[in-house]
Amino acid sequence: MSDAELFEKLSSKMSALIAVALLPDVQKKNTAEKVELLTRFGLSNQEVADIVGTTKGTVKVTKSRANKKRND
Repeated sequence: MSDAELFEKLSSKMSALIAVALLPDVQKKNTAEKVELLTRFGLSNQEVADIVGTTKGTVKVTKSRANKKRND
């Protein structure tokens, strides 16, 4: 991975963490809402799980259920 690619990846992750930290009611959001928000920033399932405090499997299922709701 080049330095530029590494920088871009780190920058994206930092942006996601800053956005979540600055949200006024982030603690009031449920797991699904937090997963959706962090996924928008391009974080992996494992990264989202680490931030939200859950498992990679839970993130995967949560995303799957959200996609199903959107498609119904």
